[in-house]
Amino acid sequence: MKKSGFRIQNLFAALTIGMLGMAPSFSADLNVILVVGAEGAEEFGEKFRKAAEQWQEACEKGEAECVTIGLEKVDPEKPDRDKLIEAIAGRKESELWVVLIGHGTFDGRQTKFNLRGPDFSDEEIAEWLKDFPKPLAVMNTTSASAPFLKTLSGENRVVMTATKSPNEIFYARFGEYLAEAVGGLEAADLDNDDQVSLLESFLYAANQVAEFYEKEGRLATEHALIDDNGDGLGTRPDWFEGVRATRIAAKGAEPDGERALQRVLVPNEEEKRLPVAKREKRDALELEVKALVRKKSEMEEEDYYRTLETLLREISKIYQSVEKESGS
Repeated sequence: MKKSGFRIQNLFAALTIGMLGMAPSFSADLNVILVVGAEGAEEFGEKFRKAAEQWQEACEKGEAECVTIGLEKVDPEKPDRDKLIEAIAGRKESELWVVLIGHGTFDGRQTKFNLRGPDFSDEEIAEWLKDFPKPLAVMNTTSASAPFLKTLSGENRVVMTATKSPNEIFYARFGEYLAEAVGGLEAADLDNDDQVSLLESFLYAANQVAEFYEKEGRLATEHALIDDNGDGLGTRPDWFEGVRATRIAAKGAEPDGERALQRVLVPNEEEKRLPVAKREKRDALELEVKALVRKKSEMEEEDYYRTLETLLREISKIYQSVEKESGS
């Protein structure tokens, strides 16, 4: 079976060479809705505005459409809650990221995101996003945000929360560091591919939060979670080695993080060369490869390598087709 392994290595090499020859054809096809909540106190308002500005700058770099709610003048005829509902309803043709920046509250029964005006709960935003047809990511960076993870979890979704429990009610710093990383911060690029994914942003932010509390000699009051396998359980940052989850929340579950690793706001030059449809197909094939690798021990060696080679050849065809279309 050494021969099969050697053949696979050659195919990986061919994939790399194919990528290098492609001409640019980048289209983000991504909408980002930034929701900035009620500040409560000026010191928090400054932090929220800074985080929103960092997200806006990242969206500009990544050529993603960005809509910001909560920084404009209050409209008594149209509260921020209604603006969010309208923004979601009008953006169902492309991948969507919803970023919640601000404060969250928990009254012992229900958790809510605090807006200027009527707040909303996890159940309410889940209803607004019900049956969303495209890839979706929701990042709730607030205190008491944990219930949003289970409520919003689903197929083809990435959900992050700043806390593991609704009882973590104190100000969460997670969002500050997430905004810092998502635009391509070099220190957050764990796999050294010149871009920072949602997963890498999550891991960087969680690590910075942990360092903050350690340096301050204080008990941490926030513990972030990420879910992208649809089970609603979430994975802690310390369950990852690099960008790979080494633990799962339930027996037989897929590991979290694999889809979040594919979601990037500011792509590298190689990624920009892939049109949206081909990028989506490539991503789906990559997930199949990872699922296959997890099943290797259950398969006959010849079957495993034959299936792996088939998948890698399909990925190679994607890069070759783009190269052909570009005339290089």
